[in-house]
Amino acid sequence: MKRRALLLAAASCACGAAPAKRRAFSRSALLVAQRAQATDPAAERFYWSELARLTDLARAAIYPRPASAGASLNAPLNALLFERLGFVREVEDTDLRFVLLPSVLRERRGSCVGLGTLYLALTEALEVTARGVLRPGHFYVRLEESGKHTNVELLRRGECMPDSWYDHRFPVPGGPAREYGRPLTPDETLGVVEYNVGNQRRREHRIDDARQAYARAVGHFPDFAEAHASLGTALHLLGRLDEAAASYRTAKRVNPHLPHVEDNLSLLETERSR
Repeated sequence: MKRRALLLAAASCACGAAPAKRRAFSRSALLVAQRAQATDPAAERFYWSELARLTDLARAAIYPRPASAGASLNAPLNALLFERLGFVREVEDTDLRFVLLPSVLRERRGSCVGLGTLYLALTEALEVTARGVLRPGHFYVRLEESGKHTNVELLRRGECMPDSWYDHRFPVPGGPAREYGRPLTPDETLGVVEYNVGNQRRREHRIDDARQAYARAVGHFPDFAEAHASLGTALHLLGRLDEAAASYRTAKRVNPHLPHVEDNLSLLETERSR
């Protein structure tokens, strides 16, 4: 069997001012980036100083808001990020500098995951409730205010989009699945970032590095069937067939509708029989 026959493609989904105990997500995002890309002390200092600067700018833009208006803080955050600071989206280049938060801050450019983690780091520092949301091939942010939620579409400069827009644009194959369309925990969001790291390493043919990233992804996000399936594919390519089969079966159990997992299991069994 030719290895390229595997059918499951790796799909890209794609503070400093706050006390340390409220910077857990920002610290973890930095650790993910440091593991994926070599960084020096100067890069780490820039990361924290830039997050602190952006947090101060965001706080000045948001507070005090008109008490009677009930206006969402999303509008001033969007104006800050996309107009004043000039952040832009990246939808073609899969390079990790557009995914990992330190380089997104430096480049002023990010994928849906990169811009999403920036938004989450800022709202964490501002003590505002926001969560990442995953759809097949996409990631966005859900802002919680006054008992209501606002979907923040970072690839459209923070435009508020209804749930129905995501249902139509990023449908879930086969039926509902536990990983899609719900607010993620910060740890689950880190799993999405690690999944994107794994996808890029796989595109670079660094299969064992991809395996390690996918393993971290499912450690952070056990309900992420795509990550289990991609871990299975990496293990399959490395010839670790028993482990690959276990990962494929976990993916199928978590999301029975996930495309191509059954095909990959069949390919694996054919190889075993040889």
